[in-house]
Amino acid sequence: MKNLKSFDANCFDVYKEAVERKEEGTAKEILSSVKPMIGLLYFEYSTKFDNNEIYNLTPYGFSGERKDCLINLYQYKSAIIKKLKKKILDSQIITINATCQYCTLNSVNSLDHFIPKGDFPEFSVNPLNLFPCCSECNSKKSKYVFNGVESLFLNLYLDKLPSKKYLKADFDFSDDIPLVTFNLYNPEDIGASLHKTISNHYGRLDLLERMRLKSNEVITEIIKPIKGYYRFNKDIEEIKKFLREEEIEIQEAYGFNYWKSVLRLSLIENTEFWEKYIIQ
Repeated sequence: MKNLKSFDANCFDVYKEAVERKEEGTAKEILSSVKPMIGLLYFEYSTKFDNNEIYNLTPYGFSGERKDCLINLYQYKSAIIKKLKKKILDSQIITINATCQYCTLNSVNSLDHFIPKGDFPEFSVNPLNLFPCCSECNSKKSKYVFNGVESLFLNLYLDKLPSKKYLKADFDFSDDIPLVTFNLYNPEDIGASLHKTISNHYGRLDLLERMRLKSNEVITEIIKPIKGYYRFNKDIEEIKKFLREEEIEIQEAYGFNYWKSVLRLSLIENTEFWEKYIIQ
C-alpha cells in the first residue's frame, strides 16, 4: 500500500470541460447556471484538502434536478473521466499505477468518490475526490468515510503511511502448504489516531481475510526459489540476508507493509519453515 500523488492541475477546469462536453439541453443549462457556486465549492475543497481537513466539509444542499444533473455529470466510461483517470494513474510510480492501493490485491478498474457523490454531488467530478481503486474495494467502502469521530478509511492522497510495522503474518505449518493468517499490531508505536484509521480501513475492506485467501498461491511461489537457493548454498543465514535485502527494494516500490513482503519476511524468519519446507 502506497500513498498516491494527487491531481496537480486546476480541478475546476475538469468540471468546466465536463459541462462543455454535454449535449445542449436542460442538464447543460442547469450545470452552467451553478458553475459560479461550484467554482467556490471547489476552492473550498482544495483549501481543506491542502490542510487535511476535508472531513470538515458540509454539503451545499443541492437537491432535485440540480443534484441529479451534478451526480450524472460523472460517467465512468465518459471521455473526460477516462482522461482524468489516465492522468492520475500516469503520475504514479509505474510499479503501483495499475494496482488498487486500497487493497494491493486487485487491478484498478474504478474510481472511488472518497466523499460520496450522493451527499456531495458538487464534487462528483472533482479530481481530488476521485481515487483509483478496484470495484471490490469501491463496493465495500460504499458511501462511508467518517463517523463523526474517526476516519473509517485511509485517504491515500492525504494520510501519510508510516514506515513502521503494522501488518504481521502468523503461520500454521501442519499442512503441505503453510496456512497464514494476517493480523494488525503496533510494535513501533504508530500514533493512535492513524493506527485506528488503518485498523478501520483494513476491517471495513476485509483486507486481512482477502490477503489470507490470496496467500496460498504466493507461498508456493516463495518456496520454490528458496529451495533453489538452498540447493546451491546451504548457509541459511546468508540466504536470509540476500532475501531481506531483496525485500527492501520491493517494500520501497510497493509499500513498507506490502502484504507479500510481510508474508515473505515472516516466513524466512521462521525456523519451522526452513526445517519442514526447505531442508527436508
